[in-house]
Amino acid sequence: MSTPVRRSRPWATRSCRDCFGWGWIDRPRCKACWGFTAKATSRHCDVCTREVAAIDGICRLCRRQASLIAGPDNKTRVDLTVAGRTGQQLFIIGTLRPRGGPRPQPVTSEPWLPRPHRVPPRWTELLLFEMPRELRGVSSKAPPLDPQLFASLSARAARIAELRGWPPRTLGSVRRGIRILCAVHRPGEGIRASTISQLTHTAVPANHVLEVFEELDIFLDDRPDSLDAWCEEHLSFLASDVRSELDVWIDILRHGTPRRRPRARATVITNLRSILPFLTEYAGKYTTLRQASREDITSWLADRPYRAYDASALRSLFGTLKAERLIFANPMRGIKGGKVAIKIPASLTAAEVESVAAAALQDPALRVVVALPGIHALPARQIRSMLIEHVDLPGRRLDPEGLNRPLDDYTAEAISGYLAYRQRRWPSSTNPHLLITRNTATTTTSVGTFWINRLVKELPVGVDRLRQDRILEEALANGADPLHLAHVFSLGAKASLRYTSAVTESEAEQAPSTR
Repeated sequence: MSTPVRRSRPWATRSCRDCFGWGWIDRPRCKACWGFTAKATSRHCDVCTREVAAIDGICRLCRRQASLIAGPDNKTRVDLTVAGRTGQQLFIIGTLRPRGGPRPQPVTSEPWLPRPHRVPPRWTELLLFEMPRELRGVSSKAPPLDPQLFASLSARAARIAELRGWPPRTLGSVRRGIRILCAVHRPGEGIRASTISQLTHTAVPANHVLEVFEELDIFLDDRPDSLDAWCEEHLSFLASDVRSELDVWIDILRHGTPRRRPRARATVITNLRSILPFLTEYAGKYTTLRQASREDITSWLADRPYRAYDASALRSLFGTLKAERLIFANPMRGIKGGKVAIKIPASLTAAEVESVAAAALQDPALRVVVALPGIHALPARQIRSMLIEHVDLPGRRLDPEGLNRPLDDYTAEAISGYLAYRQRRWPSSTNPHLLITRNTATTTTSVGTFWINRLVKELPVGVDRLRQDRILEEALANGADPLHLAHVFSLGAKASLRYTSAVTESEAEQAPSTR
């Protein structure tokens, strides 16, 4: 008995009998019209007067025409008789509405981005044991063990050099470092960051080489965490239980919880420095922080010069341990550390103003650093992070972190002079920040706090004093209005009241006595 052969359907390009849609179908009607015919209530359309399947006297083609005219956002008020006045719009089957997903959105044109250079996947050779690499005796003229890897990394370095504005000398040094690394690493072998850091002994900028290797599969980042290294250096004398309890507190400070935001590294270090004398004094007495008593904390805080800060750090420590159920009771409960001494802002003297103005004329970078806090009252943090796009010289506007302020003539001249100096000194730099240095010109990072402190080191006052003098001047000119200061300089309630109180006390001292 022979098995019947199943024949394929006679697919062909034709139009649907009911909706006249054109497409590749294997039957007289399209799939949508077959489903519509099964639900039809009559065989006559009152709009187009055709003898065709209809629901409530309207065929599928007239319904689609009415929906097309009404638009995709108007589905509640559709005039089903509009096809009789405007005519029918023929269409291709399957193009009115996409199946299996939402309506396609218009594709926005994106700027063309060059294809990044990537190291091709390679096989990995398993090592029996790993030995630290020594690059001191490796020559840059040695042939690479993996020529394909060297070619890919060289092309990647050239692309990054173009984006960062590296000079040819820097690019040559980076390629020399890549050749040294490829001369001691076999195909598929990972390259560690500790090995790359040894390139500094061969006059190769290791930080630029690290930028080339970042985000690659062959790169193994084994750089130690700086905060962990600090804790290991200063907290190694503690008992194991005390250290484990401290690690829980430090981990919550660094990474936060669903109800606590993570703290900055400087804040964590400050808190650790505050409690370090307490831990040092009671290290021989405590094997766990559960043994800490209220009397020990009270007697220790009594002799502390910065009692409020130390009490705040201890309150954070024991409060966290109590919340994590690592201690039975919080010994800091009810202990008041006192209020932090508030410094009264003071205005600059005439001699200090003249000295700062004379020094600013000698250095274009110093002139910008003096103008921004002295005229616009910007803190050092905003000065370091200010971008070039935040400065609108033709429109005379300054917009750091969303602040839209008018740009005065002195600040505009200072920024224009610095930009001209920057163009002469680093013409190929693509760093988006306004202030750059020799080290940050070939990167995208901002200048550090150390650079600003060294820049204003010879001045009689620092950036904070310049900013305080500007806010006090504004408070004097507007009648010590705290709301005005908060709006103009984005200050908090306590900071605004601190400046207005300083102005009020100064005016009271200068007022003549009525006696």
